Amino acid sequence: MNCPRTVALAAALVAGLASAAPLAAQEEQPRTGKIHDVEEQADGAPDASGLVEFLRHAGLLLRHLVPLLKDSSRAGQGYLAYPYQDPRALEHFVLQDVRTHREFGNLSATYFRDAGSTLRGLHVAFEGAHDVAGLSAEYDYFREPTAAGTDYLHLARLGVAGIGRLSHAAYLRTGLALRAMALDDGRIALGPEGEVGLQVFPLRPLAFDGTFRIAGLTGAGAAWFGTALIDAAAGAGVLVGRVELRGGYRLLVIGNATTLAGPSLGARIWF
Repeated sequence: MNCPRTVALAAALVAGLASAAPLAAQEEQPRTGKIHDVEEQADGAPDASGLVEFLRHAGLLLRHLVPLLKDSSRAGQGYLAYPYQDPRALEHFVLQDVRTHREFGNLSATYFRDAGSTLRGLHVAFEGAHDVAGLSAEYDYFREPTAAGTDYLHLARLGVAGIGRLSHAAYLRTGLALRAMALDDGRIALGPEGEVGLQVFPLRPLAFDGTFRIAGLTGAGAAWFGTALIDAAAGAGVLVGRVELRGGYRLLVIGNATTLAGPSLGARIWF
């Protein structure tokens, strides 16, 4: 192999990329971005109707779940300490009719990159369950540099769900949540959200999941949401003990005209 020639070509490539970077950066920074579009559409005064609706529907869901959780000594749905804990993989994760190991939890952090803009985001989530009842809390931080400055957007979510066992390798999550969105100027939109999701552990060490959510928000976004925020995601992971390395794709539709879509990369730890 001609090492000097290879080094020269590599140096030329690096120099070319370095010289092109400022041009790419300029092209990637429009005068305004997607977060600005969300703010432009925002209209209306914040109110508490979304919170009231969430509490009402969450109460109905809990009323059906609580009787199943009252007697912790009875046999019920359980879980391994983490997916594929059994070295023989005879029980992938979800156990049936057990009296112990009835809980699980996981904590994840994910980096998101919107494919159509300079917007980048960080998603942090906690999920926990006892028997067939689940609780989740999530936070999204979005940052979008533009020629006019940097815009920020925050999403928060608190949810309750039923986690039904489909098999030793899968469960179905259906539930309700309170979704909140905070704009740069301090305006907040609130509303109830419905969710359906699937988690599958088909073959060691793989994991697959998908989620679809739709929220109706009031307050800062009463006019521009058209009653809906749609959040859909699908991903795949590889488990190394308790740690799952994950990649996926996320679609977030905000209001009538703003769509964020792109790849995500992160990690989840099970406990």
